[in-house]
Amino acid sequence: MISPAPTISPARVGAFLAVAAAALAQPAAVAGAGPAPTSVTATPSLSPKFDPAISDYVSHCPAKKPLRLSVSTAPGDTVAVDGKKARAGRFSAPVRLKANQGTRFVLRTHGRSSTFYVRCIPADFFAWKATRYGPTQAQWYLMTPIGPASSRYVAISDSNGVPVWWTRTPHPPFNASALRDGTLAWCRYLGGRFAVAPIERYEIHRLDGRLVRTLRLVGTPTDLHELQQLPNGNFLLGGYKARTGVDLRAYGGAADSKVYDAYVQEITPSGRKVWDWDSKDHIGLSETADWWPALIQEQRQSPARSRYYDLVHINSIEPDGDSLILSFRYLDAIYKINRSTGAVEWKIGGTHRPESLNIVGDPTYGGATFGGQHDARVLPDGTVTVFDNGTARERPPRAVRYRVDETARTATLLEQITDPEANRSGYAGSARKLPGGNWVVSWGGTTLVTEASPSGQPLLRLSLLRSHYSYRAFPIPFGRLSAGALRKAMDKMNPRGRHH
Repeated sequence: MISPAPTISPARVGAFLAVAAAALAQPAAVAGAGPAPTSVTATPSLSPKFDPAISDYVSHCPAKKPLRLSVSTAPGDTVAVDGKKARAGRFSAPVRLKANQGTRFVLRTHGRSSTFYVRCIPADFFAWKATRYGPTQAQWYLMTPIGPASSRYVAISDSNGVPVWWTRTPHPPFNASALRDGTLAWCRYLGGRFAVAPIERYEIHRLDGRLVRTLRLVGTPTDLHELQQLPNGNFLLGGYKARTGVDLRAYGGAADSKVYDAYVQEITPSGRKVWDWDSKDHIGLSETADWWPALIQEQRQSPARSRYYDLVHINSIEPDGDSLILSFRYLDAIYKINRSTGAVEWKIGGTHRPESLNIVGDPTYGGATFGGQHDARVLPDGTVTVFDNGTARERPPRAVRYRVDETARTATLLEQITDPEANRSGYAGSARKLPGGNWVVSWGGTTLVTEASPSGQPLLRLSLLRSHYSYRAFPIPFGRLSAGALRKAMDKMNPRGRHH
């Protein structure tokens, strides 16, 4: 599953050839290799292959047979498997494990000990491959893979692409995020019509699986796309409110259509509503613009009495001081909303309105700045990042960052990256700018998640297989969540018992 692919510069190639030529000029006895380093293999195989620089591994452990670790030590080294006595030389050590359970082995070399961890992945776990090209700035990547099968896992992978923590949920999870207190939140998707199912809800769990609380909007269905925790401990959630009798004849619909407006609430941890905002009061029907033909055509396939129109399709909510930055897929635009008045302070992309900002330095895309964009975020320096899907723009997706000048009424493009393996993005996606400058991008409806340098050079490329994708990839920088805490939580959820 892991296939390292280091980048080799021309200078390094030349140095290698010089060393090789010098070695060939020496007598065979001088050019002979030294003793082989300690190796550890397994049946079934480890993923990735054993490397002393990598601490965590997984294996498809057999259901009725032990995982068998095969060890060959270098002179002076010892290896202790699964808490047993350290040994040297060549030996095999069977370890009986069930799915999700783990073991460890300790390598002692040159007077120093290193511990390595192996965990059994379940038979229905999603498949992936990963290639690391350089050092990353994210320590962990939190994802909820979605696909035709095996869509029940919330997983945290390390910077080598190896899953270190996961949990299987009774219903498909969606849009996981890590909260400030170390808990994890995800939406429990229970079916029904997308975005307006009354039984959807967010759940917050501790790492050991214990449920802390569930969260729903008050009085209206909860949407899957966003949950944000505020500094005061409250939560922001998005959803939709139905409105009937709306005249859509100008756009190809009926005179008495049913629509859904975007709705945002702030609720307390106990579920009490303390603030709300409704798009119907601030965003006109004409701003849906380019999406009307597709929305009308989609609903023509349903009986007239059951037709409804998702006018704006909210997909991210980002706190920004006393305001919010909201992203609307069907408006091809992001908006800054004043929380006190509900008014639109500015708009980037989409149709023009008095609050629209002028785009500077983004000539490639002309007036059509975004195409079904997602995941608008505000960085500590006040700049704004967006995953721009490029939907219906005949161009690949991109991660972008803008500097907004509210006085000059401008949004200046500061940077953008693309990926040659992500040619098209019809939906979903995220782009997170890390404190060190790297990007972590889930390339919107594709199987690809990457961490890339500010210039777009890939540092980790993680591909989900079997048509899976992750709505977002939530990066966790180094130092915020320890590997020990993840392993301990996995062991607590999947104990091996006192005797193993």
